[in-house]
Amino acid sequence: MNIVHLNTAGAGLMSSATLNAIQRFTAIEAQMGSYETELAYDELLNVDLYRAAAGLLNAQPTDIGFFSSATEAWTSILGKLKFPRGKRVWVSTSEYAANLIFFNYLKLSRDIRVEVIPTTATSPLDLEWVRRHLDDDVFLVSVSHLPSCCGVINPVEALGALLKESNTLYVVDACQSLGQLPLDVRDIHCDLLTGAGRKFLCGPRGSGIAYVSPRLLSQLTLNFADLHAASTDGQVNRIEVSGARVLEIAEKSFSALVGLHTALSEYTQVAAKVSTEPYALLAQELRRLPQLTLLCDQFQQTGIVSFVPHNLSAKAFVGQARELGLNLWAGTAAHTPLLLKDLGATHFVRASVGRHVTQAQVEQALVTLRALIAQ
Repeated sequence: MNIVHLNTAGAGLMSSATLNAIQRFTAIEAQMGSYETELAYDELLNVDLYRAAAGLLNAQPTDIGFFSSATEAWTSILGKLKFPRGKRVWVSTSEYAANLIFFNYLKLSRDIRVEVIPTTATSPLDLEWVRRHLDDDVFLVSVSHLPSCCGVINPVEALGALLKESNTLYVVDACQSLGQLPLDVRDIHCDLLTGAGRKFLCGPRGSGIAYVSPRLLSQLTLNFADLHAASTDGQVNRIEVSGARVLEIAEKSFSALVGLHTALSEYTQVAAKVSTEPYALLAQELRRLPQLTLLCDQFQQTGIVSFVPHNLSAKAFVGQARELGLNLWAGTAAHTPLLLKDLGATHFVRASVGRHVTQAQVEQALVTLRALIAQ
């Protein structure tokens, strides 16, 4: 069966080069030993990988850290930040549920107030509201660049321009935009940006990237530093590395990082050439079908288009599509509760178009989608 993969927002398909890099590393581990293989790959793991991620984000290599997932990066880094009691935190309506859970715990422990940045008729962020209400009481602003439920693009650069002269920390969850949209941390003016290796970068599962600004790093309180970054005489700890690497764990999946390096290199080579036409075709044709309702279609979107079919449950629709060779995903509003709570879309079908999806594959997918909708 010729499978069309429209679930890149879950996990992209790794290239043969990325798969080969992982398999080659693992084969050498099995032959030589894991520690010895790590030494053999020292330059790639400790220099090239950081340069590749930094180049993609227009950052310094010392400001890059690697984690097992974007969520681990986001929560472990912000977990080291002392939130002043009673301060305000602003979030976007696109916020991922795990991020909101983190802030809900802070409500209990630090008495912070979480406020949602309003939307307008045409924008998922009301920038004029931000301009009017920003003051020193706003400690941190957190925005998901793209929500996991659909392709809505939050204007993170414009928001950063409003925040850059303030003391407010600015956090961007780029899980669905890393590998899909250009990301320049200097243009965004963010203090933390996190992303997953497995999604639109088409890297391996178990890899995540974080950019940490020097300003944020200086405000973190280390409650642990692993042995790649610190030492102790039994009584006193000594930090021996600078930059974001101090936030990492020493033991990690090095095979995943080797694969991530290949995926980063591949994306950097093709980023400027990636066509948006397959996604545009899919979104355009789905808009023409009266038997479904598109989510958040009033906003500019990219990469992900989600809909509620009128004839089947999302789970049944996705299951039948998979049997016909089309990979979709059954999404739940619980993962982006602020954005979808008023739409009545508790469950929906998500289609996400990675850079390897061709126009012909989208046309093939549309044949399947029309057949399922017409049942």
